[in-house]
Amino acid sequence: MKQNLIYLALTAFSLQACQPAEDKTTAATEEVANDVTEQQTYPSYFSEVIAAHGGLEQWKKMSSMEFQLSNNGTTEKHVIDLKNRKDLVKAENYSIGYDGEQVWVAPKRESFPGKSAKFYHNLYFYFYAIPFVLADPGVKYEQLEPMKLQGKEFNVIGVSFGEGIGDTPEDEYRLLINPETNRMEWLLYTVTFFDGKPSEKFNALKYEDYQEHQGLLFPQRMIGHKFENNQIGDVRYTVTIENLQLKEEQPDQKQFEKPEQAEVEA
Repeated sequence: MKQNLIYLALTAFSLQACQPAEDKTTAATEEVANDVTEQQTYPSYFSEVIAAHGGLEQWKKMSSMEFQLSNNGTTEKHVIDLKNRKDLVKAENYSIGYDGEQVWVAPKRESFPGKSAKFYHNLYFYFYAIPFVLADPGVKYEQLEPMKLQGKEFNVIGVSFGEGIGDTPEDEYRLLINPETNRMEWLLYTVTFFDGKPSEKFNALKYEDYQEHQGLLFPQRMIGHKFENNQIGDVRYTVTIENLQLKEEQPDQKQFEKPEQAEVEA
């Protein structure tokens, strides 16, 4: 998707030590909203991973996702419309929303202590919802050579994006798949949101403690690590996700609308 498809990972937000990935909202929103009538096909190695996580058919039944995210002492409630990808992040001192056209911050821009609300608003949703969101239009897949990490061998799926897909089509991803379960255990990713330049610097995100919700698997923890010379380094941050709710009904659209006092981030 590159749905304005977690450097936060390179330069820490004051809110958290480091974050994974970037904003994938604008380009793919219309494609997701239209829900593409023709059946999209995927390579078998990617379809097997989707199936191991609960299946694309079940994912497409869902229209609303809500969860509570805790990171470095901050707790947020995230609400996402899975059909049009509008979203809302609510914390004690700030709210961030995407109304389908613009990203806003309330009560004012300075309320959010991070570098970019546009980068952050759907950051964790995107990584939390992998591999499902990587079934969106515009995503390219490649089966790479197996890779050994921390003494364990993984199948590797390379992901890149078509020209003009999302804000940062230069991003690259490596899905590290457990060959016995076909579940993703690690995600390696580059971040190009801030300078728009391709990067050979990958960061690592560990997925732990998968739980089933509505027949779909999601991790309860995502742990960001340094990654150098194909080696996992120190922990940068740990994100805990609780109270996940998936619904077939779309959420109330009014909550995504910009409040009168909120400020739009360019």
